[in-house]
Amino acid sequence: MLVLFPRALAAPGPVHKATAVGSSVLLPGLENITHSDSLCWEFLNGSGPHPILQHHGGVLPPALHAPYAGRALFHPSNGSLLLEDVQESDSGTYRVTGDRESLEFQLEVLRDLVARATGQVVCEVAEGRVASITWRKDGQPLSPDRVSWLSSSRSVLYLRPAKRSDCGSYSCNASNGISWQETSLEVTVEGLTSHCSSCSPCSPPFPQ
Repeated sequence: MLVLFPRALAAPGPVHKATAVGSSVLLPGLENITHSDSLCWEFLNGSGPHPILQHHGGVLPPALHAPYAGRALFHPSNGSLLLEDVQESDSGTYRVTGDRESLEFQLEVLRDLVARATGQVVCEVAEGRVASITWRKDGQPLSPDRVSWLSSSRSVLYLRPAKRSDCGSYSCNASNGISWQETSLEVTVEGLTSHCSSCSPCSPPFPQ
């Protein structure tokens, strides 16, 4: 998958883009550059700027710094930079600086979410960084006061004390900037199953 950044000449700050792990990202260069212009690409994070490449113009190839050798492709004609097989560690700000101007791009690299629900009405994100988890019962949103976050990737729905009205189909929706996934679970209440027509007889019981 190739992700394209829009140009940001009129933007007040860095342009933000989220993409998936393993994809390729094209960072646009500066407008109105010439073949003889010098360009510098840098990666900015909490520890300071890290050089990616330095192009001094002309026919000489750019000086590409590790760890970008073999997975970064520079286009001298427009100054753009193609990053291949991006990983979560590539998240951060990228800055291109020319003779007359500079631009910044904010990249967020995320893993696709893999979520599952268990018999105890727990929604757990097995892979990826989650931004939010929401719960529904029979298609209707549940009140946030019935839900607790056990960790950044795990949410539990409380059904205590269990009632007949708690029987039904529950679903949790986990999402981040690039993907979302919904998983569902049929819940029965032990001792009340015969009074709950909407419950599946094969679903794991939730004890009273």
